[in-house]
Amino acid sequence: MLARSLVALLLSMPATVALLGSFLAILPSTSQFTLPALLMVFPVWVGMACASYLMPTARGAAAVLCGLTALGFGLIAALKFLGISGV
Repeated sequence: MLARSLVALLLSMPATVALLGSFLAILPSTSQFTLPALLMVFPVWVGMACASYLMPTARGAAAVLCGLTALGFGLIAALKFLGISGV
C-alpha cells in the first residue's frame, strides 16, 4: 500500500501538468479556456491519484502515469518545435 500511495502522490502531479499543459498548448494564448483549465489542476490531480488505486499493481500504475507524462510533455515539445503552440 505504501508503494501505491507513493505512485499516486509522486507521479500523478507531473501527469496532470503534462495533460493540462498539452491542452493549453493547443489553445491560442488569448483563449477564454485558459483560466478554467488552470483551475482544473486539482480535480484532475485527485482523479489521477484515485485512478492509480484502480490498477491491479503499483508497477502498472507507475507505468501508465509515466507513459502519460512522457506522452504529454512530448506533445508539448512537438507542438512548440512545429510552431503550432499558442504559448
